[in-house]
Amino acid sequence: MNNSAIDQKEMHERWAKLVGGYTAFVTAVLVTMFAKSNEYPSAKIVISLLALSLPSLVALTLLDFIVRLSQSRKKSMFRGLASFLGFLPSLLAVAILIGHFSVVAAVLFLLLIVFWCLMIYTVAYVGRDQESDV
Repeated sequence: MNNSAIDQKEMHERWAKLVGGYTAFVTAVLVTMFAKSNEYPSAKIVISLLALSLPSLVALTLLDFIVRLSQSRKKSMFRGLASFLGFLPSLLAVAILIGHFSVVAAVLFLLLIVFWCLMIYTVAYVGRDQESDV
């Protein structure tokens, strides 16, 4: 096995752990919402969004294995689609759930998601230059 294959395997393992942990979190919130749905007026919306995101999160892990390891590619439109359909509804569901307790906290939660996504992409883009200190 060459270094590129090892790097792809390590990247897949890291990504699988990250997405797997997030999928477990989404599942735990979903089960909790089933149990406590009578206490929250927006429970149906939260449950729907969480349930919609679960298949995409599972597909994302499988697609990442196929694309990175089986096909030795770094990019995939379908992996991006699975990411979008997995993370967006679940993050909106969490924001709605937070909004039940504090609207300000829910808005800040969403703003911080956007902020950190932009920062991660900025660091990834600028950090391609080895001389960069970003």
